[in-house]
Amino acid sequence: MSEHGDRGISIGGNANVSGQVASGDNVTQNQQINAAGPAREVAEALARVERLLADHAAAVPDLGRARRDLADVQEEAESEDPDPERMGGALERLGRRVGGVAVLAEAVRQLGAAVGVGG
Repeated sequence: MSEHGDRGISIGGNANVSGQVASGDNVTQNQQINAAGPAREVAEALARVERLLADHAAAVPDLGRARRDLADVQEEAESEDPDPERMGGALERLGRRVGGVAVLAEAVRQLGAAVGVGG
């Protein structure tokens, strides 16, 4: 026991600890989670762009590449360590590819805002 008492934390077994754990006098904790955006909002924005790509496929000259760009955004958004630069590049390319379809361009802009890139 230390001069401040026994303030240790013991976690045993097959425990799965998630989040902050602290012990001691005058402990201050700050947690910042830089998620790409609320998961539901991001999922809805991704699904909307995907649906609009299908609905307006004939108006998107590079449809296959646009879909790959969208897949890149989704992969990064779902990553534990999303790369904003990679997402930004994919969103920029996707925006250029769908720029001739106003509703798609707006959906891509909203997706960027949802994932925290552009917007």
